[in-house]
Amino acid sequence: MSFKVVMTEKIMPPKQTQEIELDHKKMGVDFQTIPCDTEDEIIAAARDADAVITLMQPYSRRVIENLQNCKLIFNAGTGFDSIDLKAATEFGICVTYPGNYCTEEVSEHAMALLLACARKIIQIDKAVKAGKWGSFEKVEIRGEILPPMFRIEGQTLGIIGLGRTGRATVPKAKGFGMKVIAFNPDLPADVFKETGVEAVSLDYLLKVSDFVLIQAAMRPELKQIKHMIGMEQLKLMKPTAYLINTARGSFIDQEALYTALAEGIIAGAGLDVMEEEPAGINVDHPLLTLDNVIITAHTAYYSEQSWAMYKQRICDAVASIMEGRWPDWLINPEVKDNFRQRWG
Repeated sequence: MSFKVVMTEKIMPPKQTQEIELDHKKMGVDFQTIPCDTEDEIIAAARDADAVITLMQPYSRRVIENLQNCKLIFNAGTGFDSIDLKAATEFGICVTYPGNYCTEEVSEHAMALLLACARKIIQIDKAVKAGKWGSFEKVEIRGEILPPMFRIEGQTLGIIGLGRTGRATVPKAKGFGMKVIAFNPDLPADVFKETGVEAVSLDYLLKVSDFVLIQAAMRPELKQIKHMIGMEQLKLMKPTAYLINTARGSFIDQEALYTALAEGIIAGAGLDVMEEEPAGINVDHPLLTLDNVIITAHTAYYSEQSWAMYKQRICDAVASIMEGRWPDWLINPEVKDNFRQRWG
């Protein structure tokens, strides 16, 4: 009997989807890509699948209890709040994800956004392409775009979420001579000590930081912190401060952010993620009208190395279940007893 895998997500472009399909077919897997939007579509597509691959789709209890053969849910992103982990565990289904495949890439991207904001790279480039270099004096650039601008060395970076990516960002920021503080109330004190980062409250971080970087992971138990950064929090920030987000778009109230950017409450923002994902944002989105925001279309994860590792980890997880091994990066290790009871 063949092992059936259904990929229900629809975000990957055709070439990348074909690569994943080919990798699995080499393993003798019956691999099918069936893009789904709703719970009913997922149930219809994956009812008899041995494993499913998803990304930010609603794998609720209702969906999970209708997956008759499913032994593995592979969440193809680092945030897994759309999966009912309790239900998956009860039904003996392993839930896993690609782990640290893009930790370095996201931390690099965060620093790239920080530097682009700090040095106003996008605004200057836009002015030059509009013919405003003009003369040695560069009147508009020097008079309207550059001020105010501050030396990065000695400034404070406040990181919200000192997980793998946050910790990978710390030495990069310190390499520029920045002071780093962080807010992560559930993290043991020894992690802060080992990382060389001061643990602070969120309000204090917002008040003193020159750059606020969100690198927290969205987990099911954290759904209540949607719009963690709203107008109240933005008003705590310095008017010269920048907000950087490489985590989840839903951490920020985008209407409040637009107001803060348009009215000069904060200096600018660098966003790799938006609340509208996975559909993205329309060209008439209010944030796209502002010169003091950079938006990079959720590309922080990518490099040739991370893509190769990403594909391999999907294959490795499927192969583990096929061969009777526990997959790496298991999100619900407490599933093991129920798995054995249901599948032997």
